[in-house]
Amino acid sequence: MAFQDHYAALGVPSDAPQDEIKRAYRRLALATHPDRHPGDPDAESRFRAISTAYTVLGDPVARAKYDTQRLLPEALVSGQPVTMQSARDLLAAVVGDLFGRQRRERRRGRDVRYTLTVDLAEAVLGGTHDISFEALGTCNPCTGTGTRPNGRAPVTCPLCQGRGEVKSGGLLRRYSPCGRCAGVGMIQQDPCPICSGRGSRREKRSFSVRVPAGTESGAERVVEDQGEPGQYGGPPGHLRVTINVRPHPWLRRDGGDILGDVYVSVTEAARGGRVPVPTLTGPVTVEIPPGVASGTKLRLRGKGVPGGEAGKAGDQIVSVIVEIPRASAGLADALDALERAIQADPQALPKRSAQRS
Repeated sequence: MAFQDHYAALGVPSDAPQDEIKRAYRRLALATHPDRHPGDPDAESRFRAISTAYTVLGDPVARAKYDTQRLLPEALVSGQPVTMQSARDLLAAVVGDLFGRQRRERRRGRDVRYTLTVDLAEAVLGGTHDISFEALGTCNPCTGTGTRPNGRAPVTCPLCQGRGEVKSGGLLRRYSPCGRCAGVGMIQQDPCPICSGRGSRREKRSFSVRVPAGTESGAERVVEDQGEPGQYGGPPGHLRVTINVRPHPWLRRDGGDILGDVYVSVTEAARGGRVPVPTLTGPVTVEIPPGVASGTKLRLRGKGVPGGEAGKAGDQIVSVIVEIPRASAGLADALDALERAIQADPQALPKRSAQRS
């Protein structure tokens, strides 16, 4: 298990007195409580890390034991042998100390994910869909800076010196995000009262998403720079829209073709005729040949998925299903009469049946 830097979680130095630790916990617990950040999936984990840190550092005995473990290499604390990977981590820690670490004032906004459910026809033929949802957007009063109008500019975090992370202790320790500045390396002096210095707030956002022709279920459309705004001048995230295709009651997709069934009665199968068949662009009439057998497949050219090989659309394959009616006294008499008529005229039978007779 990775060693947790509780001092970094609370944003206090390792020699902070107990009253400073208590004040830091109360301030962070109030600011990071999940109830104040609805819809933020990371809020609960941040609040849990702060509570765990205070449970350890708020108890002098537990804190003394923890301070002793902080001075040991992580492999010894966890009881694991020192591997080549851990050796590289230790070397990276030393190199980071010698040459400094990258400052993290600019933080990129997180991506926003949305699932768009469309009909099969819209996914195959393409179209434009309007979506709206609540998500973090740029705070207008502070124009996304997080600083109140005419307020003082943010300053470098005094705990991490703008690096956004602090060392866990000892020469060969790993780095952890700074709890004082939440890992961004900057602290707001005059935070915006509307967004509490975050530079963003939840609002209703609306977009128009284009679904290209031939889109399959599970495909992702990316709207660049329309995710959550960044912090301290960082770039915004992206809006990632996952396409979910709603099943059609009669049709289904198979690669570039559309499959469907058409049900005909025994008399329609024997006599043939014209029957309506649903397609993605509306019903069409299909000619059923006389004496058609159940399972026969009819092809509708160009009624499949557009944009296939050489830009040619696929086809719709229609399977003919002959419905056999339930037996009844009247039906039995009719079938007997049909059987006698067929025996009197063998040419009415299909070739296979005529051979069996």
